Amino acid sequence: MPVPPDRPSGPFRAHGDIEVLKDGSIIRAAGAGPFNVEAVAAYAQQVARLVAGVEPGGRFVVIARMSRSILAPPEAWAALEASIGSRKRGPSRQVGAAWVKEGEVEGWALMLPRVNAIYRAIDVPFRGFDDEATATGWALDVLGGREP
Repeated sequence: MPVPPDRPSGPFRAHGDIEVLKDGSIIRAAGAGPFNVEAVAAYAQQVARLVAGVEPGGRFVVIARMSRSILAPPEAWAALEASIGSRKRGPSRQVGAAWVKEGEVEGWALMLPRVNAIYRAIDVPFRGFDDEATATGWALDVLGGREP
């Protein structure tokens, strides 16, 4: 069941659609941008609630299926980076992350290296995929302890 988005207070309404749900040890997100900082902040809160439900010492992978656009202003990217960085300090362990390109996604080639760098900074393997089935297979391999 998707986690309802929080509506963080800010000067603007959230722009961009993001839904998040937990599927066993995989946290799945579906996002359609472009995004503003309010949308990314709401996403971060949703993911934080789901991560808090992972048992201490448990492992999880995030798979984000992206459509339309992944463009966002610098403040939104900073909020995403802070959210991802906070996962390193939690009692559970993120062991992988995948973004899946759904159709043509504005900014994909430009921003994917940035996402990779954000995850590399917390020693979490990251991959971009063209289909969710392949991403899920990779995530299950990572959760099973096989090299990503």
